[in-house]
Amino acid sequence: MAGSSWFAFFGRDFLAATLGWSAEERGHYITLLVAQWEQDGLPKDPKRLELISPGVTKCWDTLKGKFPPAAGGKLRNVRLEHERHLAHERSERARQSASKRWAKAAETGANAEDSADPECSEQCSEQCSGICDGICSDHAAMTMSYSPPPPPSPPGDLGGDSAEAWGRLREAWNAAWGDKRQWRSTEPPPEAIERLAEPGWLEDAILGIPEIKKGACSGFKTPPTLRQYCGRDPTRGSFVSLMLGGEFTDTERYQHRKREAVG
Repeated sequence: MAGSSWFAFFGRDFLAATLGWSAEERGHYITLLVAQWEQDGLPKDPKRLELISPGVTKCWDTLKGKFPPAAGGKLRNVRLEHERHLAHERSERARQSASKRWAKAAETGANAEDSADPECSEQCSEQCSGICDGICSDHAAMTMSYSPPPPPSPPGDLGGDSAEAWGRLREAWNAAWGDKRQWRSTEPPPEAIERLAEPGWLEDAILGIPEIKKGACSGFKTPPTLRQYCGRDPTRGSFVSLMLGGEFTDTERYQHRKREAVG
């Protein structure tokens, strides 16, 4: 099970990863992501996938790269599993914080609610009432007693050559950007893990980083993030290869698109 009824959705990343897709392909993609979140993976059997999202097998050539085989004989989107890990971490931190607050209240003989910040409690109460009409208060005991399952191993557990490759990529990326766009975490994004396994990608990626400042992505309003830079379109290739091929320069084609958008 997911452990949480929702997962973070990044619209810009989704659109960048599905450029050129049909509405049908995007619809199946969303459905399969939700199913993976709720069922901890997807079945490999095409017939079972059809039951989850009828008609998906017609689009499977486009979608299959997003759901590689994983542990337990299931298909899993790597980015979504990364978000699951982060969700577990948030849940665990919230549980520990609540436990400390209740323990402190027990020592002082006060209610846990009284030990919280009054202004924060009032805001939280208003937000809760607006979302669920106060129903969740009836299940507070269940919420407090819930112990989330242990979080899965983070996707950044790299070893050997992969760890060295990630270090080179991170160093090159951070050296090219100021504070606002640096990747401060020592853990790589899931997209980087996928690309680092591809022969020759790292060399092209390091070569391409300085090219961004030279105008290789001048067709964009803002420079790409590291996650976008490590992305891959299943039908067109990696972001790096497209960029080095001149796909994102500010050509007349891009100017024409901008004029159409304004008009």
